Amino acid sequence: MPTKATISLRQDDRDSKAPLARREWIYILAGWIIASLLLIGVDQTRLIISRDKALKYKEGDLVSDDFFLEYDFSFVDMEATAKVVNLNRSLVSPVYNVRSEITDSVLERFNRFTSFLGSAMANRSSVEAPAALRAEFPGAANLTDQESSRSIDELNKLLLITGNVLQSLQYGGIFRLDSQDGGSASGVIEVVYTEALPERRVTLIRDAVTLPKNLPERIRSMDELAMLFPDDAEFVTALVVYFAEPNGYLNAVLSEKNRDEAEAATEPITISVSAGTRLLSAGSVVTAQQARIIEALRDKRNVGYHNFLDPLIYMAFIFALGLVSARNFGIKIRNPKTIWLYITLGGTYLLVAALLTVFIRFQDVLSVSVVMPTALFTLLLAQLLQDRRLAVLSSVLMALLIYFLTSGSSHDFLITMSAGIGGTLSVHRRESRMGLLRAGPRLAIIMAVTTMLIGLLVRKPLNSIFIMSAWAAANGMITGILSLAFLPLLEHVLNTATTFRLIELSDQNVPILKRMRLQAPGTYIHSQNVAHLAEAACDAIGADGLLARVGAYYHDIGKVDQAHFFVENQKGENKHDELKATLSVAVIKSHVKIGMEKGRELRLPDEVLAVIEQHHGTSVIRYFYDRALKEKGGVAASPGDYSYGGPKPMSREAAVVMLADNAEAATRTLKKPTAAKLEKYIWDLIMDRFRIGELNECDLTLRDLETIKNTFVHVLTGHFHTRIEYPKENENENTK
Repeated sequence: MPTKATISLRQDDRDSKAPLARREWIYILAGWIIASLLLIGVDQTRLIISRDKALKYKEGDLVSDDFFLEYDFSFVDMEATAKVVNLNRSLVSPVYNVRSEITDSVLERFNRFTSFLGSAMANRSSVEAPAALRAEFPGAANLTDQESSRSIDELNKLLLITGNVLQSLQYGGIFRLDSQDGGSASGVIEVVYTEALPERRVTLIRDAVTLPKNLPERIRSMDELAMLFPDDAEFVTALVVYFAEPNGYLNAVLSEKNRDEAEAATEPITISVSAGTRLLSAGSVVTAQQARIIEALRDKRNVGYHNFLDPLIYMAFIFALGLVSARNFGIKIRNPKTIWLYITLGGTYLLVAALLTVFIRFQDVLSVSVVMPTALFTLLLAQLLQDRRLAVLSSVLMALLIYFLTSGSSHDFLITMSAGIGGTLSVHRRESRMGLLRAGPRLAIIMAVTTMLIGLLVRKPLNSIFIMSAWAAANGMITGILSLAFLPLLEHVLNTATTFRLIELSDQNVPILKRMRLQAPGTYIHSQNVAHLAEAACDAIGADGLLARVGAYYHDIGKVDQAHFFVENQKGENKHDELKATLSVAVIKSHVKIGMEKGRELRLPDEVLAVIEQHHGTSVIRYFYDRALKEKGGVAASPGDYSYGGPKPMSREAAVVMLADNAEAATRTLKKPTAAKLEKYIWDLIMDRFRIGELNECDLTLRDLETIKNTFVHVLTGHFHTRIEYPKENENENTK
């Protein structure tokens, strides 16, 4: 079962997962509202500036000034879409049905005719048979009268040919083309012969179908009549024309359904115009196409709920993404100053991006992403907040912001994100301030290459790629120069522990360290040794070794003015022998308070002040506490009166300095220290701090403590290494 101390080592993990405080939520909501209002203002300002005059033009008007589009724009061209729809509808062939019942009726009537005609021809002397034929088929009797000279066999042959021709025509369809069928641009019609299977259709050329008016010509051209005598052919033609009936009629419902399907399948015609395009040129006349684009721009200018809802939703997405990512990746901003710094830099970036996209006209050869100082912002964030993870996350959020302001430009999104990450990584760890000048060429190369590759990826024109790459390179060079100007200023205003500030404070010629070296040499040597231990241990566990080293240099500056009261500076005489334990402990405890006062006077960063204040935590000053017990004759003294005022170390660096301070001082009392003896002794010291709860407020793990112990042993073994004992000079002479 884990102890309280063990659980406390994970305090920082619990803090990172703990619910946000009410004040933090207020800040987040206020930032979201302000950022959303700014985006809404940008959108509306775009519509007001430079568009109002252009949107008044109509087709045929003379243009007085050039008009460029500020960002990518697309719309559905309704007029062009309507033309395509009409074309697609006209290409749909009308559907005709060949009515089988009409065909059956015609063939049945012809069969009856042949029956009556056979009776009449067999009984030519009879009166009743011809009379019945004329009554049933008026007009057809004249054909038989004219052909009375033909024999029955000849007549039967012609009737057989007539039946075949009639059947062929009726089955193929004799069409009554409807003037209301809409026609067909393709010149064909669709024919359905079986109404039960309307999807099974035959395509016929419109001009080649059989119609009542061209029926005689169709009959005469058929192969069946080619071998007949002209009189016989005309007989067959006349007989077929007599019996044939139109059986092909328009299916209006199916035809309209097909046209509707074609219309529904027609894709709208979308007109896309890229940012920077010259829509109107001074001195030209507005064309119909330009007028439609202007009309679409005018319609888009009308304020709807999307103009207000979209920025609110998008900014909520960005804020949510940032919060979730920060909590899951352990990114925290604890110092109120750095919180306001992040808010200020983020707000400034948003404002600059908004102003650029509103007031500058970007074209194909230039984009907002290569002009925005994204790399400068992320470089400042990475150095001032000393958290590259936060700077990388900010790069992604900035890229999403630019994506919205440029109306979904993937080109600008990718360039912004690469510039932000490049700015984050452009300065190496523990690099001197002059490294900022080297960051300029690095950024220039990174931004130029990434801009070129992204331009090729999105298929930009080559001339645009080269021009934007040159702008990106210039942006990188300027970033290096501006960072050299802005970073010291922000360091001074915020008093933050940047790498460059810590490197400057580590200079041993700093006045307070020179005074320590002269007035408190023992404390100076002790601080140097603690710095070596703390830096090595922090580097081993992944903490900030530079901060630990600088904190160790300054952790005992409160001893400088009272150096003779501290044992490392005494030369035989102990001032505390003349003082009571209560007074002695007050002097010892005061060096923390005095150190804090001196640190504030020197404007040391808050992180270094925290090491000074926390390097003893709330531990008991055991030597004077034991002496107090003896002075009181065994009467219990309050441990609280003989303990440091704290607070306990709240960062890994402060905790490591505490352990290094304790280990360096304690191991000086060891006689002939060996690696095994040091390892046991140091582990006991660390576990003592662990058991009394001095490590409860930091996030050191047991594995970290083991690593710290091993590092301390390694460094101290080097400090206490044995030397060869050289023989004295007189001894060498005696051996000769």
